[in-house]
Amino acid sequence: MKIGIDFDNTIADYTGVFYNVALDLGWIPKETGNSKPAVKYYFIQQNQETRWTQLQGIVYGKEIHHARPYPHSLEVLKLLKEQGHTLFLVSHKTRYPIIGDKVNFHNAATEWLSNNGFINSTDAPLELERLFFNETLKKKVRKIRELQCDAFIDDLQKIFNHTEYPHECKAILFDPLTKEKNSNTAACWADISNLLC
Repeated sequence: MKIGIDFDNTIADYTGVFYNVALDLGWIPKETGNSKPAVKYYFIQQNQETRWTQLQGIVYGKEIHHARPYPHSLEVLKLLKEQGHTLFLVSHKTRYPIIGDKVNFHNAATEWLSNNGFINSTDAPLELERLFFNETLKKKVRKIRELQCDAFIDDLQKIFNHTEYPHECKAILFDPLTKEKNSNTAACWADISNLLC
């Protein structure tokens, strides 16, 4: 089976990272919620969406090392590889931030994957030549189609709703906050492993 996996908020967990970085910069008050949506909401309420865009550039660039792999993501991907599945990482990620320091997001994500054991080690589940960072969402969906993935794991429903998403590719929505139990939604990586069986 060819399995595609998203990167941000699917493998890489940014819980608390946006809050901590923004707090360190003095951009938000301490009482702002520590989730990414809470931080984003604060900036929108303050009419500071440009600063939110800048914060994303900082977090996805030079501060990406604060992100942690979702629990069991590495183990599940290793198991899938051992079972003979072909794994692809397919991400929608611009190369550089819209504003702020010109940090290469693709290089930062690749380095994160290496530092956390997903590539560049003897038992790593992913291979460098099977990492695909796409500048637009449309290019990401087209890459999923081009690779002929049998299943794709993503935290964004809009990927699966895209008009060009291949209907024959099983959609697995990764949502750690979900209360639903169905054949297409996973609350954790252990669920993903079960849904692919």
